Amino acid sequence: MTYHLFGNIITPRGVAANNRGETEGNRTTLPKVFWGDRLHVAVSAEAIRWAMRYFWQMTGCEVNRVWDEDEQTFDFIDQDFDSQKYIDDDVMGYMYAKKGKGGSVKKRRGALEVTRAVSLQTADKIEITFNSISRDKGKSGGKDEAAEKARTSIYSTETITTRFQYGMAITPQSLKEQSRITQVVEAITKLSNVGGNHGRFLYDFSPESVIFRWTHHPVPQFLYCFEQPDADTLTAPRLKQLIECEEIPASEIWIFGGYAFTEEAENLKQLGVNVYPSIRKGSQVLISQIQTDLNQVKTSEKSAKAG
Repeated sequence: MTYHLFGNIITPRGVAANNRGETEGNRTTLPKVFWGDRLHVAVSAEAIRWAMRYFWQMTGCEVNRVWDEDEQTFDFIDQDFDSQKYIDDDVMGYMYAKKGKGGSVKKRRGALEVTRAVSLQTADKIEITFNSISRDKGKSGGKDEAAEKARTSIYSTETITTRFQYGMAITPQSLKEQSRITQVVEAITKLSNVGGNHGRFLYDFSPESVIFRWTHHPVPQFLYCFEQPDADTLTAPRLKQLIECEEIPASEIWIFGGYAFTEEAENLKQLGVNVYPSIRKGSQVLISQIQTDLNQVKTSEKSAKAG
């Protein structure tokens, strides 16, 4: 049987700014999306995937695209690609089109899917900061007014204090190396800052809380389930409803982190949900369960072939 791992992740509260460096005139803006009928700030799935790939690089996994800090670019090690050898070719997939007549296309659909991250705070909470840069006056010595103005830049930046939530999905049996599901869980639970100009800021993208679903069911059903009635209260009413009406079996859900301390999570635990206040310890137990289940599937498949 095929297993799927779904996740809904929420970050700690932090100050976000300069995501992807988009600008309007001299203002560095934050990307926005409509959520419901109101604007919210967003972080692209590509930026999150960048952070995961960089995490693997920094922890010693073999990656095909290596981030060069000096050039601020990814460099390919092997443009022939090897999803057996490189974790990012396997998990993230690839597409490479050769130029010219008769150019071939090499591609692999990534096993990992990531949603766009959406802020819990609405965009009307955005604040504007104003800044200026004074450059070297050079030979003019400040006497030429036009030259002086040309050497002074005034710009503004949009910032917002918020949490972000996003979702992920992966079918480990779609991987060339199923054991890499361990590195996927580790990357999600240990992200630092995401890609793009967001990287100038320390915005902790590791989970404050995370909900995983380990299941045979092909769809997650609970993405973007976190809500924030006030600054210090975190709830997941949609998830609660799905478990209470037995649409989602309680044993398939794993809750880690701050949300585990809430009365709501404690009630879900009484229904059979796996609840761990420690993300690190909870992840270890989940990974062990995943490895056990996948090994059982392999064993049963081998037995069926032998029979």
